[in-house]
Order: sequence, then structure tokens, then C-alpha cells
Amino acid sequence: MDAGAWWVLLAGLAFAVPHVLLGFPPLRPRLAAMLGEQRFVAVFALLAAIGLAALALALARSGGGGAVPWGALPAVARGALVLLAVVGLVLAFAALRAYPRSPSALFRSRVSAPRGIEKISRHGFFVGFGAFAFAHTLLAREVAPALAFGVLGAVCAIGALFQDRKLRARHGEAWLEYARQTSVLPGFALLQGRTRLQPDDGLGAALARAAVATAVLAALHALWAFGSGAGFVALLGLGGLAVSIRRFRGAAGGGPSISRRPSPQPGPAPSAPADDPPGP
Repeated sequence: MDAGAWWVLLAGLAFAVPHVLLGFPPLRPRLAAMLGEQRFVAVFALLAAIGLAALALALARSGGGGAVPWGALPAVARGALVLLAVVGLVLAFAALRAYPRSPSALFRSRVSAPRGIEKISRHGFFVGFGAFAFAHTLLAREVAPALAFGVLGAVCAIGALFQDRKLRARHGEAWLEYARQTSVLPGFALLQGRTRLQPDDGLGAALARAAVATAVLAALHALWAFGSGAGFVALLGLGGLAVSIRRFRGAAGGGPSISRRPSPQPGPAPSAPADDPPGP
């Protein structure tokens, strides 16, 4: 790796390490209790935006960082990776639209039965965007963008694991029942018979909308691939900045906060003891 690639790696770690540590279960609840949930999310998103801005700058100045050793992948392999990236992005967009009703939603105090894309994966955004990022790690012909997408994919993988721990602590038995009916790996709960798709899930319409969004993003590939992928990372950073501003405004306006010990929620009777682990 040349100097440009090393700077990309350092910038990627500067984004990933605080992002992971601040989400770690022992630390997150303490900071959220001290700052309030709105301000914690605002600070978290602001630090992510700063880290992504640094990563975008490092990418733009890297000059590509040299050729990757796996640059001569067969056409079939590259085609499979492109398909993985497209499917992952469709899953991520569909999960993003369903976020407000999911147990992961910021001010969600109860757990509803899984519906739609949640029956495919309970962490559809992490899994989908992670697949998109890892596919681009191997599709990249230069070291710098391969490193950047590798960091983003690793953060998604760790984030999915942390989400399960955080949501179990927040929602208790209601979360365990939800987790028994869902899976992290796409389609795994369906294959095991732990859940079934219903006509009112609206999954077809959700996937169609997500496919349109994916097609638009793909059409703009040349734009966001500018600067060895700096344009794409900068776009993610702007998203983090928008979330931060919104949450700071919410905190200033006295928005709602999450109780660390919510009261038990009504729901279906558990099908297994409370300490059973959720499905993969």
C-alpha cells in the first residue's frame, strides 16, 4: 500500500472505532442517560459525519492507493458481486423505509409482531448495506476504495450484533419473542418455518420501491464514484449531519426520551424460555 492508502485506512479507523465504542452496550446507556437520548444520538451522528468527511477527504487525496491484488477477477465472479451489491442495496432501502415501526426505532417503546421486510431480516439495513459494501470491497480495482468499503462493511456487521444486545436490554421478553420469529441472515427464519409471509405484509410493494431507489443510485454511479468513492462517502456523511441537526433541534425542543426500563408490553405468549438465544 502506498501513503494514500494508509491515510484512507487511518481515516476509516477514525470513523469506525468511535462509532463502534459509542454503540457498545456498557457505554451507550450511560452516555444516553447523562446526555439524554436525543442529544446522545445527535452527538453520535455528528461524530460519524466528521469521521466520514475525513474518510471522503482521504479517498479524494489518495490517488487510488495502487492496484488491488485481486483486480483480475473472472467476469462471472464480478457479475455475482454486482448482483450481491444490488440485492443488498434493495434490502437496505426497504429496511430503511420500514425503520419507524421497527423495534430499533429511536423512540419505539414497544415491540410489534414482525411484518414485511422484517420477516426477511430483522437487521435489513445492516445486512443489506454490509453486503453492498463488502461486494464493493472486492469489486474495487484500487486499494483505497477497497479499504473504505471494507471498513463500512465491518461497521455494519458489528452494528447488527450490538443491536441485538441493545434491544434485548431495552425490550426484554418482548424482544426475545420478536427475535425468535425473525433472523439476521436474510430468509433464514422463513426457511426454518419460524415465520410466514402474509398478503398484508406488503413486501412486494416495499421491494419494488426499494428497487427503484437502487436503480436511481446505480444511474448516478459515475457521480458518487468520483475520487475513488469519495463522493459516496461524502453523501453518507451529509446524511449523518442531517440526522445530527434534527436530533439537536429535537433535544432543544424537549422531544421525547426513552425509558431505560420500559414497562412490560402485551404480546403473544413466548414459545420458549426467556434465556433462549434468538435465531441467526
